[in-house]
Amino acid sequence: MSTADRWNDHYAQGKGFRPVSEQEVALLAGHLGPGARRRAFDLGCGTGEYAAALHGLGFATTGADSSKVAVTTAQDRHQGCDGLDFQLLDVERGGLAPLPAAGYDLITCRLFLPFVDLVPTIAHVRHLLVPGGRLLVTTPVTERQTPGYRSSGLRTCDLDLLRSFDWAAVAQYPLDDLLCLALTR
Repeated sequence: MSTADRWNDHYAQGKGFRPVSEQEVALLAGHLGPGARRRAFDLGCGTGEYAAALHGLGFATTGADSSKVAVTTAQDRHQGCDGLDFQLLDVERGGLAPLPAAGYDLITCRLFLPFVDLVPTIAHVRHLLVPGGRLLVTTPVTERQTPGYRSSGLRTCDLDLLRSFDWAAVAQYPLDDLLCLALTR
């Protein structure tokens, strides 16, 4: 069963994922400033809550997920929001290839990277950022998780690997039991 099929099953059963907290939105607002119609791309958007938060900050936002059920749910929940759209893209099957190089000021990967092949995904995502654009990675840290939830986080060595790409700046912010890495191209 593919990753997309597993997530389709997950969302078809009415399950969600970790809700976006007010603290996360405050972190976004404090560190990104007003969106001012800058282009944002939320990769692994699920049912669209984080993409909607970015849109609420003024970003022209596209959310993408490999789950058709999640994308349909996001489209239904947020229909009529000018500057907010959702696409069905499967990273594991070359879904990022048609996206414009240097097309986004901000790319977010919230609770997403542990479920894909990290190195090719980040290499391609980095290519999609404008110079000076930011990649925000929000994730649990595996070593801090209870045994049943370790697969939903990135290991410390994965975080070190993320930091090792050729970034102009790297910052990190604690966020409850999550870590947010801000990586600037």
